[in-house]
Amino acid sequence: MPNPLKLIAAEIEDMEILSAALEGMITSPGEMSYLKSVRAFTVMGSRFKWEDAAKGPEPTNSWFRIRSGLYFGDVMGVKSTGISQTNPTEALELLSLSTHLGEDGQADISLNFAGGGTLCLTMECINVTLTDTGEPWETKLKPGHDEASSAD
Repeated sequence: MPNPLKLIAAEIEDMEILSAALEGMITSPGEMSYLKSVRAFTVMGSRFKWEDAAKGPEPTNSWFRIRSGLYFGDVMGVKSTGISQTNPTEALELLSLSTHLGEDGQADISLNFAGGGTLCLTMECINVTLTDTGEPWETKLKPGHDEASSAD
């Protein structure tokens, strides 16, 4: 099994790579935390290992997921729409990250979830780290938003 990913994003091009690596990540509101006093936002979730899927399915026709942490630094504000604040275990599937640069290097980063939920982080600059943790596990399902099946 390949080494776990650790990706650091400081520019908009880096965010495109992170978005691709995070497509299909399963998380929940209870796995997200805004630490206003240190200007940080964190997300834990089960990331589909696209880097392994690019090689094709294993002989058992399976793929892998791994627990991953996503750290956003220099966060000045967080807004959400369409995400339950009262159900911490509601499953959310991340579709993409979108990044818009503003004046003086500021950035708005949106986490776009299936079903229309969005989390928007206003950041002083792009400062994002993805870190895989633990061991990967097998999954029979591959995220596919145009397919009838859903991710596990």
